[in-house]
Amino acid sequence: MLTKLLLAVAILALIVSPALAETTASKDGTPAKLIAAPPGEPSTIRYDFQYNTGGAIDFVPTTGGSHDGWGEWFITTVYNGTGMDLILVEFGFPCCGPPTEAYGWLVWTGMGGYVSPGGNAYSAEYYGSCTPVDPDPTTFPPTTYTYIDVSAENIVIADGTYFCFGYDNTGNGGQILFNGVMTWAWWEGWWDPDEGWGRTAILQVKANYFGTPVEESTWGAIKSLFR
Repeated sequence: MLTKLLLAVAILALIVSPALAETTASKDGTPAKLIAAPPGEPSTIRYDFQYNTGGAIDFVPTTGGSHDGWGEWFITTVYNGTGMDLILVEFGFPCCGPPTEAYGWLVWTGMGGYVSPGGNAYSAEYYGSCTPVDPDPTTFPPTTYTYIDVSAENIVIADGTYFCFGYDNTGNGGQILFNGVMTWAWWEGWWDPDEGWGRTAILQVKANYFGTPVEESTWGAIKSLFR
């Protein structure tokens, strides 16, 4: 009898677990009311490189996390393995809520792998304000992308290095059930991995190639001039 009771409790815990429930925006499992908004207009900015934690450009979230129940900032880490340096040109965040001030979007460079930054959001190397296209903080799930042009910020990511980027979640931030991509949310004073809650936040970045690759034959020609 005790075994059956424990099994029932375990099953109930799984049913209400935020890791498995797509209709909760909080880590305590509080259900969120579905108030969906139509997707906005897609971005038309030119780019050579794009990355979206959902796996496809402008991936549409199926769930979300609130600023007060899930985390204030949403971030992820990306590796530049293109063979060239990149200059960031645009972020895309499916989110909703009021505008931010200085730390609306964030970037850290020179990261040591797929990890969160050591400090809080105010330790970001680059940052700026953000005004969500969808101003209603109760939209759930948030599907309207806010695109932020950062081409004038001169944020260069060296080839073979990691960088981390994200945004200030002022209402709800778009998510999906965990797909193997690591994302983090600033929650109760630390970067809490979304993986532990069965979620992946949706974040997008676009970049252009920066500089011109030097072929081996070109280096040989240059060296020959100094013999």
